[in-house]
Amino acid sequence: MIKANEFLELCKRHQIDFFSGTPCSYLKPLINAVIDHDDIDYFGATNEGDAVAMVCGAYLLQRKGVVMFQNSGLGNAVNPITSLSFPFRFPYIIIVTHRGQPDGPPDEPQHELMGQITEEMLDTMKLKWTYFPDNMEDLTKALNFAVNYMEDSLQPYVFVLRKGTIEAQELKKEKPEIPIGVRNVDFHENLTKKYSERFSRTEALKVIVGLKKEIDGVIATTGKTGRELYTLSDSANNLYMVGSMGCASSFALGAALCDDQKRWLVIDGDAAVLMRMGNLALVGSLSPRNLIHLVLDNEVNDSTGGQMSISSDTALAGVALACGYKHVYSTDKLEDLEAALIGNTIADGPVFIHFRIKKGSPKDLGRPKIKPFEVKERLMKYLAEN
Repeated sequence: MIKANEFLELCKRHQIDFFSGTPCSYLKPLINAVIDHDDIDYFGATNEGDAVAMVCGAYLLQRKGVVMFQNSGLGNAVNPITSLSFPFRFPYIIIVTHRGQPDGPPDEPQHELMGQITEEMLDTMKLKWTYFPDNMEDLTKALNFAVNYMEDSLQPYVFVLRKGTIEAQELKKEKPEIPIGVRNVDFHENLTKKYSERFSRTEALKVIVGLKKEIDGVIATTGKTGRELYTLSDSANNLYMVGSMGCASSFALGAALCDDQKRWLVIDGDAAVLMRMGNLALVGSLSPRNLIHLVLDNEVNDSTGGQMSISSDTALAGVALACGYKHVYSTDKLEDLEAALIGNTIADGPVFIHFRIKKGSPKDLGRPKIKPFEVKERLMKYLAEN
């Protein structure tokens, strides 16, 4: 067995200091140790995929990361691992537990199938992996190999953690005894335009582009939002998500937590927000003051043929307010959108702007001609220079 803090000290030697993940009993010693650690940050996520996206966002600011979760949650992370990490070339360490391993101790029935196919899934995703060593000599060598592999390939490296590899460690940090007290969530939504009278995504993006600042980092969600932003105004401080639907806000959250001198603007979609709504609670809890989360809501899945989402029945700004966003807006008027963007500075967040639009985009809409990893590298260079 090894001690959790011994692994963390190895990580520190390699400047690996941004951890995220979701709990598992096998991970308890590691998670407890990193929560109690003074020099390493841990941000628990509500979903394994959002943990992956947060670590990728932190990498924009040169922060090396580790994401930890149970193998039952590996499925939740497949999308961002394959459609965010791979095309954008984000390196980080994944520690995935091996619940239900065929030759291991008895486990719960829900782990049986995943226990049988964990290694096969990692191979299918073309992830380099090994078992988490149970002694410091082998762990030191394995981590050195992992770091070198990540530097060369710009891809994740996986450690499969089996039961009994790490000594038990109790959590020292206690939950505050302060009572939550009275909460009064008062939200009024007043939308007056007929659907056909709403503004288009293009018109909304023109307002955003006109008000964007040099200190802003702009993350556009997958689909037509990123494509339209690229067509209207390609810029070094833009990043156009591909795939990883729903992860734009968690990706920007990771960046915002590592750089509070810039305003991070997420341009999201209604279906994407609904897909990973749990991240709204995480943003509200961590409360980055420099994050603006703007949802362009056309109430349909525009990129895939216009199938309806359920956002017409959901007051997303009210949800964000209940989750802890400091300021929320819901409107279908361009002047209100402009006022919200102008009125919220780098210290006012997190801010949530729910802007209702109609479906449709330019007929000749193209796609970015710059590859995803080139977009990432361009943005990283911009951030380093500014």
